[in-house]
This record gives sequence, C-alpha cells and structure tokens, in this order.
Amino acid sequence: MGFCIGGHLAFRAAFQPDLHATVCYYGTGIHDGKLGQDADAGSLARVKEIRGELLMIFGAKDPHVPDAGRETIDRALRSSGARYKTLLYPAEHAFTRDEGPRFDPEATDLAFAEMVRLFPSVFHN
Repeated sequence: MGFCIGGHLAFRAAFQPDLHATVCYYGTGIHDGKLGQDADAGSLARVKEIRGELLMIFGAKDPHVPDAGRETIDRALRSSGARYKTLLYPAEHAFTRDEGPRFDPEATDLAFAEMVRLFPSVFHN
C-alpha cells in the first residue's frame, strides 16, 4: 500500500505477478504518467500486468487527482480486466494524514476498514 506518490508506486508494485493485493491511496501521477522527474512513466499502459486485487482510494476534492484523472484510471483498469475497486470519499488529498486541515477522520476510518477487509480476503481464498 502507498499514499500520494507512494500510491503511484504501490500501483506499479501491483505489476509484480506474485502480489495478491495492493492498496493505492490518492496515487498522484497515475492518470497522467508523471512520476518523479519522469514525464510519463507509462503506468496505465501496463495495467494488463496486474494479477492481484487492487483497491484505489481517492478524495473527491483532491486537485492532484481530479475527476477526469480518476475517470482515466477507471477506464484503463476496466478495459484491462483488472480486479479492482475504487472508493471515493468527500475529502481532500492526503485526507488520512492526521495533522493539518485536510485530515478527515471519518473518511480515514472507512478507507482503512476497506483495506483491512481486502488483505485477509486475498490470503484466505
């Protein structure tokens, strides 16, 4: 699992064939390919490599991953046949960070509960 740029890195970790589940919290740059100094890391072009389950978590008020960006990600995942779920909370970017004005404890608890449900389910099937 990863948060922000770590969410993008977790998304890329899902390309590993032995990964059973991945959770990406508001992964920046997935929709437009930006990763570090790379203008297009090609992450969406590789979605067919994802074999495990993927949980994508976003805040609806996140300027770093806007509606159009989330739609781009969803379209790529849907067309790839990936097993994924996207959760959208009425929150901002970094809403799980428990300091500062963007923290949303309710959205954080709900998102963490979904993550906790995912990980045991893939290991007990």
